[in-house]
Amino acid sequence: MESAKIGESFFPFYFRLAEDIRRRIASGDLKPGDLVPSESQLCGHYGISRMTVRQGLKLLAEEGLIESFRGRGTFVTHPKFNRLILELPDSRYNPLGDTKLRLLGVDVISADTGVASVLKIRTRAKVIRFRKLYLFDNRPIATDNRFIVYRQGQPVVEKEIHYAAFPEFVTRHTGLAANRNEVTFSAILLDRDTALTLATAEGKPGLRIDQLVFGPDDQRLGWSVMICDGERYRLSGLTKSFLQERGADKAEREKKEWTA
Repeated sequence: MESAKIGESFFPFYFRLAEDIRRRIASGDLKPGDLVPSESQLCGHYGISRMTVRQGLKLLAEEGLIESFRGRGTFVTHPKFNRLILELPDSRYNPLGDTKLRLLGVDVISADTGVASVLKIRTRAKVIRFRKLYLFDNRPIATDNRFIVYRQGQPVVEKEIHYAAFPEFVTRHTGLAANRNEVTFSAILLDRDTALTLATAEGKPGLRIDQLVFGPDDQRLGWSVMICDGERYRLSGLTKSFLQERGADKAEREKKEWTA
């Protein structure tokens, strides 16, 4: 490998190392069964410490992308077809390509008992609240209320609210790397206010999607509550192997475009 440095970014160095290796796996540069460069090689390649390298590799291992064997090294894992990658509206792979986002408001509020209980903070502690509306074919299909633990002095950029996936945006705002994202799905009946926002009838079926973003030491950094119109919203998923193949196809197309 040629010597390289991890460029300037808001994300911690170990998070960026993990993202770089993750991209190499998705593009097919590192295939299942391939040996991942050693800690020493990664230290020299990126100009970072061994501890930082270990933190980055730990993230990838927790995601099931790599596995280490004593005396042999670290290898890219083979696809597990029982693992499904779900595509949420603000993920990199948006299942509804024509979905539009309308930002309804951003404000700093005092956490009520419900928000405080979920985020494990004291009641009336400051949180940033984002209210969003998703539209498809110019019709509302989902509402989204998001709460992020307030960090004084950290900027809130409207562009990132529109385009960054929720865990990535939480990381940018708090300065703490999002280690994992727990998602819970619940079947519900739409209440009066939500039905009015979605231009549908009260009591119709809906889908509630809760996202809870965790940082270092399992600290809770952000919480998202999305309520979807059960008759219009569809959730799709991919097996990991298909995701990797698509990443490889995309990388090959970009390579051809670059060399053309």
